[in-house]
Amino acid sequence: MNTEVKPHTRFRVSMRHIDIFGHVHNSVYLDYCEDAVLEYLRAADLFSYFRVRNSDFAYHVKKAEITFHNPIDVDDMVDARARVAHVGTTSLSFEIDLLRARDQVSCASGKLVWVCVDLKEGRPAPIPDATLAALRSVP
Repeated sequence: MNTEVKPHTRFRVSMRHIDIFGHVHNSVYLDYCEDAVLEYLRAADLFSYFRVRNSDFAYHVKKAEITFHNPIDVDDMVDARARVAHVGTTSLSFEIDLLRARDQVSCASGKLVWVCVDLKEGRPAPIPDATLAALRSVP
């Protein structure tokens, strides 16, 4: 799979995301990563493949990992970039970069692993062929 394309979203940090130390609270970075993945899926026209209402499958987060590099402060603009890093039989992983927009300094990098779950069985299942084909068609 070619993973050169990195759609991204830009957002402004809200005061509600700031902790007592004056920067974005650690837990909020996970929200930013999830938002980046959803924006990636929308930009790549893949979002419909991951909607539960369109399928008998759901995708559950198996693993979430964030590495912090530099703080993000209130009112900073952040560029969030995501890409599909790996597609397996029952899971796929995304890599996410969060950069301060004004200087493109890396503030955090993340990884999310999603597992495909058969809703009837409640167990991991192979990613449907149509979803695999769509993922592989993204440049």
